[in-house]
Amino acid sequence: MLAACAPVADAPPLGPLAVAPGALAAASRSLPLSAWEAVEPRAIILALHGFGEYGESAFGTAGPVWAGQGISTYAYDQRGFGRNPDRLDWPGETALVEDAAAAYAAVRAAHPGVPIHVLGHSMGGGVALVAAGEGRFPGADSLILLAPATWGGATLPVLFRVSIWLAGQVAPDKRWTGERVVEIRPTDNLPALEALTQDPYFFGVASSRELLGLVRLMDRALAEAGRVTLPTLMVYGARDEVIPKDPVSAAYDAIPAEKRFVAPPEGWHMLLRDLNAAAVEAAVADWVLR
Repeated sequence: MLAACAPVADAPPLGPLAVAPGALAAASRSLPLSAWEAVEPRAIILALHGFGEYGESAFGTAGPVWAGQGISTYAYDQRGFGRNPDRLDWPGETALVEDAAAAYAAVRAAHPGVPIHVLGHSMGGGVALVAAGEGRFPGADSLILLAPATWGGATLPVLFRVSIWLAGQVAPDKRWTGERVVEIRPTDNLPALEALTQDPYFFGVASSRELLGLVRLMDRALAEAGRVTLPTLMVYGARDEVIPKDPVSAAYDAIPAEKRFVAPPEGWHMLLRDLNAAAVEAAVADWVLR
């Protein structure tokens, strides 16, 4: 209820999208698109990145690996992130879900008859879970959730919820580093993490407005899990320090469809960047090709 009272407005829908070179094109604007295409694709992955990231950074290592196995990957920069002109401007969780549905329709139209799987990491997993629960991926072959953002509902401590809401009322645009307050390691691949912090399109510091938006997204993701009808692969690293296990398990348990849970013992939050990333890439490829 507190999150619902906060001043987080959604950006207007983009409308229909179409796959174009380097972009998902709409009448009003385009979303930057990274693609790793197989010569003769056996399947397609539409990939949604996590908070602060963008398509190229999040899937630039896994995409070529999957392409070599006959899986084409399309990863667009979600509004408010990456190479978009509105970077650092939170579009609202409903806009992100609408964009995911439009992106799916565009990729489906560009590859008729080829199996399509929707993959979301962290925040992208929350977006994909909401859209799947709402039936926004008609005809999709499966849903793949990597460390999905589902820390909502009753699993989010009331103190956290109230603090985020108050910050949104008082200082919606203030960005919180967590320095000297929170010590979290997102991955064990420190060189990759250092390179990411030098990336001009990446940002890891959330504003109060974005934190409120993420809470709303996670609330919806957890609530929609029980309506997912797509076969679902969920991967959650045993060493994840960003999203607690309980809300991820709650979301998985609620999914009524065919499902599989993979918990890499050496997996952290950035599953496709970890030193053990090859195991996660293999698990996704095996699921898709099966």
